[in-house]
Amino acid sequence: MRKLPVMWLVLALLGMMAALMIGPARQESATVDETAHLSIGYIAWKGWPTRMGADEHPPLGQMLEASPLVFMDVKYSDVALALLRGELSYSWTMSWAGRVVSVRDFVPAGCEGRSVQLPPLGDVMVQWRCPSRYPSETWYYIGAGEGQMFGKYLVYDGLNDGDAMLFAGRVVQIGLTLLTGVMVFIWTRNAAKVEQAGLVALALWAFNPTALSYGHLTNTDIGVALGFTLASYFFVQFLQGPSVKRAAVSGAATGLALVLKYTALILGPVFLIALIIARKRFKTTVPGVCKMAGAFLLAGWCVTLIAFLPWHALAPPPTPAEAAVLELPGWFTMLRPLLIPCEFFKGIAMALGHSKIGTESYLMGQWKQGGWWYYFPFAFLLKSSISYVLLVAGGLVLFIRKAKSVPLLEQMAWLGAGVYLLASMSSGVNIGVRHLLPMFPLLCVGIGCGAARLPNRRLKMVAFSLVGWQMFSALLAYPLYLQYVSEAVGGASNGYKYLVDSNYDWGQDANRLKKFLDDRQIGHIYLDYFGTQFSIEHLKIPNTRVNAEVAKQIRQGTLVVSVSQLVRPEWAWLRESRQPIARVAHTLFVYQFP
Repeated sequence: MRKLPVMWLVLALLGMMAALMIGPARQESATVDETAHLSIGYIAWKGWPTRMGADEHPPLGQMLEASPLVFMDVKYSDVALALLRGELSYSWTMSWAGRVVSVRDFVPAGCEGRSVQLPPLGDVMVQWRCPSRYPSETWYYIGAGEGQMFGKYLVYDGLNDGDAMLFAGRVVQIGLTLLTGVMVFIWTRNAAKVEQAGLVALALWAFNPTALSYGHLTNTDIGVALGFTLASYFFVQFLQGPSVKRAAVSGAATGLALVLKYTALILGPVFLIALIIARKRFKTTVPGVCKMAGAFLLAGWCVTLIAFLPWHALAPPPTPAEAAVLELPGWFTMLRPLLIPCEFFKGIAMALGHSKIGTESYLMGQWKQGGWWYYFPFAFLLKSSISYVLLVAGGLVLFIRKAKSVPLLEQMAWLGAGVYLLASMSSGVNIGVRHLLPMFPLLCVGIGCGAARLPNRRLKMVAFSLVGWQMFSALLAYPLYLQYVSEAVGGASNGYKYLVDSNYDWGQDANRLKKFLDDRQIGHIYLDYFGTQFSIEHLKIPNTRVNAEVAKQIRQGTLVVSVSQLVRPEWAWLRESRQPIARVAHTLFVYQFP
């Protein structure tokens, strides 16, 4: 009877979290990558052979979020079909190291291409006529651009109910976010042996703006957060009672994390350090250790094989041009006949290459290729409430003071979060705090365990007050969670001064722009939009697309600029010469000329 109230509280917290995400899931337009993830997942279900960016992510996460589309009557436009067949591609692609290269450097003999403009925006692609195969059918090709374009057409070409498709995929993601909350509660309760500790941890997850931001969007970040949490938990279960069965379960959970997103590779050093910490527990024979290691690896490999079931064929030998132009790593070329499933190792190679080269990144008014080593710690602090930062700091101090005596489950939470942060700091892909998402469930576990060990009533009241502050901050931010920024720097209105892109302005506010324009009876705008421009056309917003140079010629009218564009150097003239007459959801700056 005592457990019933606790379970009701768990359900209440999960229900409130779901409610806080359902609203934004309905209100927000497609963010930059959502249509691509959704569409690539759908064609994976349908068995289409394609290189359209699917290699950059394992298939499972995208297939999960696209699973509702299997039950819809999804139609393909002529352009979408041409992209699927490889008849259309861009004149460029990405090398495995993350650099832009020309497709024409490895076009098959006899192929002829001509540039065409695609409706409705006039995007220029190459239409191919080839006697045998198209350039994008090359196994080593990365069709990231084609995947983005295909997603826009499938969702927003008018043949399908794009809003229903997007919402259906988001509902799946909300389910994964809630499952992560369940794991947070179970882990903390088992580590602290106190159910109230589990409730504290779950409350921190349920009212975490970062979890609420990305937990309702169709991308791969929440999937790996769940996978990382599951894998870490079951590995500790194995360490606490080593057996072949527990090794197999742990290996399967690790395999699941890896086929949700390749950043789960960070589990490797986490597990290695955990093994060193728990080495005294392994009182078994060498054959026993070998059996358990074999069970772990075999279970993980089986999960990977199942996830990559349609892609088991060996990678074909690369031509010299493919190897040189696409910058294939030497280890992949050398081990190619042994890499099964080959698509899995291809994705790992590309993820490592992309991480090394990095992206063009923005931080506190500065732009830099490859980013900064301190980007992720700074983004974590800025995208967390003051109360959450204080709880993390306090929980960490309590853990350090008792590190040797706390249960291994609690040690694993702080270890996993710390190693994940350190690994992220070495990455040059500095575009969003979402890449830290696997840390947050583990931090919630660590805080919950620390709260259970507070020595007196006064400290417990302080901790509960901070948890209440966190909950209030999340409620106050509703529904603009993607724009959430700490109170320490003035909140969401000031966020763009520090971070943009998927931290703040990811193209989520087209629907809110439509309402703003309708309310003000503005019939036409000049627009520089950071997001899926197809969603602007889908909403029938009359607009003329401009860049910073063209906008200088505007003499009369309304100009709207996404802040992720506005902070770029080329827009300095506008920032310095005019003040916006309005801001839509903090992310869209509205200017009036004259």
